Amino acid sequence: MDAAKSSSLILDFFTPESELVPDSLPSGAFVCTRCHLVHEDRQAWDRGHSRLWPCSRCGLVHMEYMLLAMLYGFKEFDCKVFIPDLDNVVMHGDSVKFDPQVLKMLDEKQQCELTAGKDDDTATVR
Repeated sequence: MDAAKSSSLILDFFTPESELVPDSLPSGAFVCTRCHLVHEDRQAWDRGHSRLWPCSRCGLVHMEYMLLAMLYGFKEFDCKVFIPDLDNVVMHGDSVKFDPQVLKMLDEKQQCELTAGKDDDTATVR
């Protein structure tokens, strides 16, 4: 058993090859252990992993629309759900005007979930 414990301890301190920085990377670049991609510098890492940076798909800062997402029962704002067609995005000042069809679909989904929850609460217990 002691040999098994000592071998597991050695493996805990071993750095996998994927975390080693290849020689071909430019100075300042590193392989991210979180997403396993190469980031040019710390600022590039911040853009990729911060909620306060604009999304690469839609250009919005998702954190600004978090309240809307929570009202519809989402944990995070998902631009693929709220803005399915990026070519037809309508801006109203600094905000996005969401497609009424998308909001109607989300309202119906939320209503179905509320109805299902009421049915579960009123079930009789035997």
